[in-house]
Amino acid sequence: MAGRGAGRFTAPRRGKKPGRPGGNVLGLRLLLGCGLLAAVSLPAAPPGWQLDSNPSGPTQAQINAAENQVRQHQAALGAEQGKLSAASTMLSTLQTQAEVLTERYDEVQVNEQRAASAYQVTEASLGQAERQEDTSQGALAGLAAEEFESGGGFDSLTAMLGDASGPQAYLNQVGLGQVLAQSGTDTLAANQANASVAKVFRTQARELLTAQQADLRAANELKLAIRAAVARQTAFVASTKDRRNSLAAELASAQAHESALQAARQAALAAAAAAAAAAAAAAAGGQGSTQVPSWAWGSGASATQGDIAANWALTQLGKPYQWGGTGPGSYDCSGLTMDAWAQAGVQLLHYTGYQWDEGPHVPLDELQRGDLLFYATNTADPSTIHHVGIYIGDGMMVDAPYTGAFVRIDSMYQPGGLIGAVRPAG
Repeated sequence: MAGRGAGRFTAPRRGKKPGRPGGNVLGLRLLLGCGLLAAVSLPAAPPGWQLDSNPSGPTQAQINAAENQVRQHQAALGAEQGKLSAASTMLSTLQTQAEVLTERYDEVQVNEQRAASAYQVTEASLGQAERQEDTSQGALAGLAAEEFESGGGFDSLTAMLGDASGPQAYLNQVGLGQVLAQSGTDTLAANQANASVAKVFRTQARELLTAQQADLRAANELKLAIRAAVARQTAFVASTKDRRNSLAAELASAQAHESALQAARQAALAAAAAAAAAAAAAAAGGQGSTQVPSWAWGSGASATQGDIAANWALTQLGKPYQWGGTGPGSYDCSGLTMDAWAQAGVQLLHYTGYQWDEGPHVPLDELQRGDLLFYATNTADPSTIHHVGIYIGDGMMVDAPYTGAFVRIDSMYQPGGLIGAVRPAG
């Protein structure tokens, strides 16, 4: 990883020959299962970083600035989320009020319909009362004419003496007049009662219908007002959600930027450390013993084999992660890479630590499809490697990330802690 990998770190490209690995081959490492350290998923792949003028990668000041941007975006997103929560609560309250007022409107509408029906009944009763009033007025007029014709317009003595039937007939006539008078009184009373009933019916019907119509208008106005308020609040919630989503995307971009800076700096520092270790080993000469790998320099697998492994890995997308899984139904990270390279005729061991030593280390700017990408909690210490993925080009990889997830495509920078790449020995 010394040499070109230390001086220049760019977005990966395909087609170059593998470089000579730097540093000594490490012994057996402490087993760290893939997925025990679950990475936070980011929605967008960060860009590669061109560091021609600074072989040590991004400075700590650049990383600090990126972290500050992330914090600012997190604060803005938190504030917008608070606004969204408050707006959603208000919308829920308005929707409840709208439901209550709508039910109130329905009630008043039913009452208005009942009042209209009652008004129709009252109108029928009013018509009957008016007809009775007309009848009683006609009876009064008939009684008055009959009284006049029966002697009400002559002197009583003359009427009695001139009556052919004599005084008894007159007395009978006087009695009949009193009866007629009493009948007139009853008819007059009935006429007055019918007029009063008609007036009461008319007043009650008008007042009832007028009151119900006023209630209906008021309820309708409230219903329209609350519906308008709900519509406005719904639009506000939608716009707030859009703003929240926009801020979330900005935060994800800032986090990806920070992650890429961290990965670039860690890769550059690791390359520098590997170069220093290689120089120290060369200076030591024959002192000490070094374990030599079974593969020779430059014996990494061919590009065709890499394509076979990468293409096969893409056919496994969607299969569940399972600790210790080696297929065909589920995989862990090293089980997926082992099975993928088996399709290309290369046998790998089922352990990230061993796979790190099963081929030449490749500078990140010379990656080919099928190369293995390794991730560690400490990028200066390969014994902390815990995850591996299969490079598929354009800065992306296929990996089985962690328990509960599925085989998927991720950015090569997404897990964080990219320590280096290996091209399995052919």
